Amino acid sequence: MAGFDMEFVQSDIGWMYQRLAQSVRPRPVTRVSDWADQYRILSSKGSSEPGRWKTSRTPYLREIMDCLSVTSPVQRVVMMFSSQIGKTEAGLNWLGYITEHAPAPTLVVLPTLEVRKRWVRQRLNPLLRETPVLSEIIDAYASRDAANSEDIKEFPGGFMVISGANSPASLASMPIRNVLLDEVDRFPWEVGEEGDPIGLIDERTKAFPRRKLLMVSTPTVKGGSRIELEYNQSDMREYHVPCPHCGEYQVLRWKHADGSYGLIHVKATGDVFYACRECGARIDEHHKPEMLAKGRWIARHPERKVRGYHLNGLYSPIGLGFTWREIWQQWEASQGDTASLKRFINTTLGETWEEQGETIDDMALITRLEDYGDNAPWLYVTAGVDVQKDRLEVTIDGWSHGEENWTIDHLIIPGDTALQDVWDALEDELSEYHINLACIDSGYNTSMVYSFCENRSWAIPVKGVTGMGRPLVEDERRRRQRLRRRRKKGNPVEPLGVDQGKALLYARLKIIEPGPQYIHFSRTPAFDDEYFAQLAAEKLVTKVRGGRPFQEWVQTRARNEALDCKVYSLAALRLGNPDFTLLERQRKSKKTSAQKPVAVSNPSQDSGFGSEDWAL
Repeated sequence: MAGFDMEFVQSDIGWMYQRLAQSVRPRPVTRVSDWADQYRILSSKGSSEPGRWKTSRTPYLREIMDCLSVTSPVQRVVMMFSSQIGKTEAGLNWLGYITEHAPAPTLVVLPTLEVRKRWVRQRLNPLLRETPVLSEIIDAYASRDAANSEDIKEFPGGFMVISGANSPASLASMPIRNVLLDEVDRFPWEVGEEGDPIGLIDERTKAFPRRKLLMVSTPTVKGGSRIELEYNQSDMREYHVPCPHCGEYQVLRWKHADGSYGLIHVKATGDVFYACRECGARIDEHHKPEMLAKGRWIARHPERKVRGYHLNGLYSPIGLGFTWREIWQQWEASQGDTASLKRFINTTLGETWEEQGETIDDMALITRLEDYGDNAPWLYVTAGVDVQKDRLEVTIDGWSHGEENWTIDHLIIPGDTALQDVWDALEDELSEYHINLACIDSGYNTSMVYSFCENRSWAIPVKGVTGMGRPLVEDERRRRQRLRRRRKKGNPVEPLGVDQGKALLYARLKIIEPGPQYIHFSRTPAFDDEYFAQLAAEKLVTKVRGGRPFQEWVQTRARNEALDCKVYSLAALRLGNPDFTLLERQRKSKKTSAQKPVAVSNPSQDSGFGSEDWAL
């Protein structure tokens, strides 16, 4: 045949066979660290050393990344790291590995939708655009499918959804195999009525037996840190490095158990070095690359399945983070400023901040549980109501002479507080206890609180105001004026000095003998470990700002509704200002049941509660 080029046809067929052989040949097994060394290109937008990724620069990340490889049996990895030592880059390497080598449904969760926007622009997009093997995949797929956007990236064999922990809709849909949670200590503890966002995410991975979850964060406050909680439940690995002089492996610590510092500062020269715990020799910063290269992760609890890794800023490679001298300078600069010191502990040391201040022992309070029996020694009953999105929490208190207090019950009334049903249930519950006065938090669903209180003079909307110098309630003259305005204009919100209320309660919880101001607790299921943990959920700490000390209440755990309810109930007592002598005389004269406290005047016939005219 004229013009027929047999040599061209043969070469073309050979090329086809070669491509076919490549396509059917099994892909070599690759670990995440190998993939990153081969393909990852660091962007100048997010890295101080743009260019090709080298795991050898941060050797402590190798084991962590390889746990995320498809060949690893590890399913859950926790990284409690300080800032600027590569924790986010490890997560990005894993995402690149998934996209190119092991495609699967993948979820990335940031603290909020607003943070997501910055993260996609500053972190994810540079990864996908500047790593050639990824840009080819994403660009080719995006040209055929318009689905790739800020919140989803699709690629052959999988997709990547990027969501915010404050968005329940983005956390509860299709099954997901791989999950990256970044900065989990900034996640909310509850998302609407859905509950804990991490619990929602765990539910989404159950369909995959070889699922992977990476949780990353710098820690925040002790007792309220998600990453510390997860790390403490893991095998708790620390990076041990050898002394360049004696070879003894050890963890580089800012402060040792005996109170001594790991770093030594020589004031005369300004030198900063690390002292070996074994031989006492001086370890200088230039020894660090060799030490890191020879380092190894050692687990405190190797029997546990979850891998947990903790690393502080002392391990930061030269040129990537702060030097030891800079870390020491940060430490010295933070003295006398509580906010700076907290930031140093969290971000530089990768440790939780523990507030030092006045608190109470929640476990000791359990010893106060007692059986009230049929005898109700209280003469006046108040309620404190805390309003959440999906529930009302209510503490019922009985009071007598000297403000001696019997905590009667703590109720949780579930339901959407934007709807009327839950408020009807609240009135039914309060009527059971013959409440004299109730204070209801108006900080959430304010219009519903106002509506509930409008025609119920025994219900007062309140709003907490901070400040140690502010009284729990206003003085009697102002309260009279407020009550008169309440009769004329409905129920205006009552400001409460909640800081003083907490101080009063904590002081009374330390009283050990029953009598005036003592607080009793009923031996009922309502008063369990969780209740007392919430009651003791805050500390009164002394902070320093601009060289001036000030006191402030800070939460040491996420939930504190029991404490808030108790403050509101105490405020109701102060606002009602009952005459206990008169109440006791009325009880004796009327021979009322000890289980049904008597109001100051005749009960209202239509409400079942106390009179609309409160004694002042």
